[in-house]
Amino acid sequence: MSEKKESVLHGAKKGLKSRKAAGGEHWLKYGIAFFLVVVLGFGLEYFCNVPVLKRQNRGIREISMDTVIAEGFTRTEEGFLLTEDVGKLTIALDGAYVDRFVYSFAYDYLLNLKAYICYYNAYGEADPGQDLLLEDFNPRCVDSSSLKIGKKTESIVLSVDRALLEGLEKEDGKEMSPLLFTGFSVENVPAFNWYRLGFFWVVLGLGAFFWLFRGYLGRHVEAGFLAVCLSVGILMIYALPVNKIGYDEEVHLYRVMGLASFPQGMNINQTIFNFMQPSVDTWPKNQPGSAMEQQALREYLNENSDYKTGSIFVDADMPAMTIASYLPMALVMKLCKGFSLPWGIMFTLGKLGNLLVYGLLMYEAIKRTPVGKVMMSIIGLLPSSLFMACTYSYDPWVMGWLYLGAACFLKELLTPEKKISLASYGGMLVCFLLGCSAKAVYAPVVLIMLLLPAGKFKDERQKWLMRAGIVLLFLGLMASFVLPVLIAPKATGDARGGATSEVGQMSYVLGHFFGYLQILFYNIFANLPKMVFGKDIFSIQGHLADSPYTWFAMGLVAYTVITDTRTTAQTELKLWQKFWIFLMLGASVLLVWTSMYIAYTVPGQVVIAGVQGRYYLPILYLLYLLVNSRLVVAHMKNMWYHTGVLAASAGLLLTTMWMTVIVPMCM
Repeated sequence: MSEKKESVLHGAKKGLKSRKAAGGEHWLKYGIAFFLVVVLGFGLEYFCNVPVLKRQNRGIREISMDTVIAEGFTRTEEGFLLTEDVGKLTIALDGAYVDRFVYSFAYDYLLNLKAYICYYNAYGEADPGQDLLLEDFNPRCVDSSSLKIGKKTESIVLSVDRALLEGLEKEDGKEMSPLLFTGFSVENVPAFNWYRLGFFWVVLGLGAFFWLFRGYLGRHVEAGFLAVCLSVGILMIYALPVNKIGYDEEVHLYRVMGLASFPQGMNINQTIFNFMQPSVDTWPKNQPGSAMEQQALREYLNENSDYKTGSIFVDADMPAMTIASYLPMALVMKLCKGFSLPWGIMFTLGKLGNLLVYGLLMYEAIKRTPVGKVMMSIIGLLPSSLFMACTYSYDPWVMGWLYLGAACFLKELLTPEKKISLASYGGMLVCFLLGCSAKAVYAPVVLIMLLLPAGKFKDERQKWLMRAGIVLLFLGLMASFVLPVLIAPKATGDARGGATSEVGQMSYVLGHFFGYLQILFYNIFANLPKMVFGKDIFSIQGHLADSPYTWFAMGLVAYTVITDTRTTAQTELKLWQKFWIFLMLGASVLLVWTSMYIAYTVPGQVVIAGVQGRYYLPILYLLYLLVNSRLVVAHMKNMWYHTGVLAASAGLLLTTMWMTVIVPMCM
């Protein structure tokens, strides 16, 4: 063998050894990071238990009924029965440390009460002027409540007002059901809170991920999006109560269960049926307020739910165009049914199908688009966006497919020198079809494909055939939305009740068309700021508390829209192309407001009801792209730019979850 060949072979072997050594170092580094995340998470959880561990009065102390002072209640053998319209129970604790106060009760409806806690101040004195007021809204399916206090407490007063009690008994014309308090206790018991521990792990894990993979994220921002989306999303699904928490979630659950039970139909009992219609069992204002209450609700549902041999048979009826949007959740439900999992677990796991598909669709969209990758990532990680992906909803499906279709379109439009393939053309049509099938109000977005220049097609025949396909898809989607209302308007609009009427509203629209246009444009422009750049689109989380950090979301989005000028395309959108896209987005907005005017607004009203910021999310990326320009350039390496923005998004999501889910529902 020649010396030259020996030298080459030696160099190759040396390079291979070097790569293997580097790979080994990386895996060692990842292993150490994983170990530290796990250990530090346990350490933080232990630290949270220190205030209880250092107390002398640890354990559970039952409070004697003889020490409770009652007003408006009558003492019975079982406990304290409310006999007046207003009642108060005063529990004296004489300055004892109270980590958690627990009371049990028997009541057939929704127990809402106020708890006044008089605790010791920093001087170790009782300070009535600093009383802590807790409003406790209990679900119907639990019979005890846990109040987190964590202070030395002088006394606790539970106040109940019959006039404020929520329930359906008044609507049903029934007698007010008896309210009985059956026990009180102070629990100073250290225990690992798995919701809180999971939160710590996600925070630490994402921190390690951003640091270790900052170089990779500089080249693949979509990977960072997926990591944040799935880690925070899975934690949220786990932490959210087994209850209605998202808008119209009972309707979406009904359809998901219908698909999961196809073709036999659902054989369910009353407990599950109540979850598929507005009911006192799932009243969204009354959610579990602690980990203990969450566990009690889940156990109740596991014990009392029958989704296979129940006496109620339901053959789900749903619009054919929406079926595809429910398939991911239905497939997970189908698997859960096959393994005969308890209903409480199945209800939670079904949401994973929604989150996974949303994450993958947005990942592909961010990966494919040549412009606005970071902008699309930020929109996809807004509190409102991720919340919907963690509930039963078809909005994430609509948003994901429309963003993927827009990404594929921009990739074709901004590479005019490359001919469009049949697969690419068909892929865009499929994306827009799937995205608009559940909500045809976005059908005008399909027409942005008409911007594809003549040079993209191999000949005139292909150009006109493909453009005809675009127009036919648009007309078909519009027909599915408009024709049913024009041909056979319903006597009622909103199926959930109220004085709405498609027939009545259409008579106003057609009989006073210019008056209707005036109402339409006034409502659109009056609500435009908050709908496209404010709380309504950034922070609303269904029936959950809104994110308190709208100001941060606004700053983050504005920063991204201004600075995300990086592109992999050789050209940029021209002014006339932006104008056409703007017109199509505007047409979608008109359809959104018109649909809610016809179906959700009482005939003759001048204020259009029911329109929410989430309806703008599927078009928000294209809208922001229109105002994005290269006048401002962020001179920062992608490694730091991508990582910094993603870390800020993760911080927004996690602080929002801590304030709206973990603390009020899981502690």
